[in-house]
Amino acid sequence: MTRPLRTRVSPLVAFGAVLAAAGAVLYAVPVPGAPVLAAGAFVLATAAALWAAANQR
Repeated sequence: MTRPLRTRVSPLVAFGAVLAAAGAVLYAVPVPGAPVLAAGAFVLATAAALWAAANQR
């Protein structure tokens, strides 16, 4: 019987991945509401980091 594979994701990795993806999109597609989108990406990254931190054991 094999054990399930568990990967531990650091909260900083989750935070950085979301912000890097959002930054790439904002760089490629400049829009008038970029500051609002950047703030939303920051909130999403924070939520992802908190979720990753809560699920670590």
